[in-house]
Amino acid sequence: MNDIDSSIPERSELREDVVQDRFVLVAPKRGARPKDVVLELDPESDPSDDPFSKEETFETVLHEDLGADGGVVRAIPNKFPAVSKDNPSAYGTQEVVVETPEFGIELAEFSVEQTCAVLRTYAARLRAISEDTKIRYILVFKNKGGKAGASLRHAHSQIFASEFVPPHIVRKAERLREFRRENGVDYYEHLFEQEEGGPRHIWSDERMLTFAPYASLYPYEAWIVPRRRVDNISLLSEEELGSLAAALHHVIQTLHAQNMPYNFYMHQTIEDDVEHFCLRVAPRVNTWAGVELGSRLIINAVSPEEAALFYRSL
Repeated sequence: MNDIDSSIPERSELREDVVQDRFVLVAPKRGARPKDVVLELDPESDPSDDPFSKEETFETVLHEDLGADGGVVRAIPNKFPAVSKDNPSAYGTQEVVVETPEFGIELAEFSVEQTCAVLRTYAARLRAISEDTKIRYILVFKNKGGKAGASLRHAHSQIFASEFVPPHIVRKAERLREFRRENGVDYYEHLFEQEEGGPRHIWSDERMLTFAPYASLYPYEAWIVPRRRVDNISLLSEEELGSLAAALHHVIQTLHAQNMPYNFYMHQTIEDDVEHFCLRVAPRVNTWAGVELGSRLIINAVSPEEAALFYRSL
């Protein structure tokens, strides 16, 4: 066993995420390795039932050229929003980002440049949505696969913006401030020192670091964090967006090769002075059961060290 392999725990470990105030029980077992997990194949779908193929039925609020005859990325209003600007009890807006005009092509099959066009669309829409002074929280997310909540086969992601800030986001900001007061260093600077080149390191360049977090909630979870402190994707430079696209492409292409369902997501909290942008990828290969639901202690059967090795080896 080499030095990297020797870092993979063989026995269960209780790990704490001090900023998100939660514990994870890392409990490695052979049954949760990539070759043994139950993989999910996308169900067969009829392209004639694809709502996103009917471009004329949607009001396009933004489009971004994919290049190389790949068509365009379109941002459109969500036809079934949970929040809306005419509802004072649940004020907000929701949009769908249609990542490609082609039915059956997945984001993981895009080039890095095409992936960057999708990220550029997110950034542009966040800039526009945040101009509404009532909006205080924005979430960008993608559901890929039935176990991740996807209901449509056509590649798309979503933007959810609300006047309401989730309490766990507020508490996280408080703990980030507390960490800085107690340690004299920003939490993410601490993460960079801890994860750069270590056993949980996945991919990096001069602008972006990708790693499996120490207290991962999900098997094969990955975080992508810019080295420069910005609090949301709309503040990234074009070069940083390119690095983010390369990192995301590497992670989701690896998951796609194994037919793993996944979510990815990123937050923006308006007027947050401590947040550091992070794109989180959460593969959905397991189901939380009695221990997780009853105790809120999450059991992760794949150590972050093994997850990082998985990403580096493919």
